[in-house]
Amino acid sequence: IPGVTDKNYITNSYHVHVTEKIDAFTKLKFESDFQKLSPGGAISYVEVPNMQNNIPAVLSVMKFIYDNIMYAELNTKSDFCLQCGYDGEIEITENNNGKLIWKCPNCGNTNQDMMFVARRTCGYIGTQFWNQGRTQEIKDRVLHL
Repeated sequence: IPGVTDKNYITNSYHVHVTEKIDAFTKLKFESDFQKLSPGGAISYVEVPNMQNNIPAVLSVMKFIYDNIMYAELNTKSDFCLQCGYDGEIEITENNNGKLIWKCPNCGNTNQDMMFVARRTCGYIGTQFWNQGRTQEIKDRVLHL
């Protein structure tokens, strides 16, 4: 089924799908209704770019979270290339064999031992690298701001 079974991963939660083009506020409001039905624990996530130069936008989302949803967090990109000192988002690209790899957009480094990449997966922030299915899911995530 196109858009459902043609991926290397599945989604098993009430969250809006990672590929859905939806803004942060609409996503949080929609998911808040499901959190009320999940008394055993619930969290929603908003994918954002590096926001260190846009603190007013961060505060706006945080206020919306406080006023509208039980619990939510912002997922941002905090990557670093040890080869060139790049501080920003390390990109996911395909190599010549079709395998998804991490690549510094500044110097082209693909050596995972020479970069720090942090992403939230399964509720935890990890800096290890992930299998192809999880890497595809991370690559497919759209930004909500």
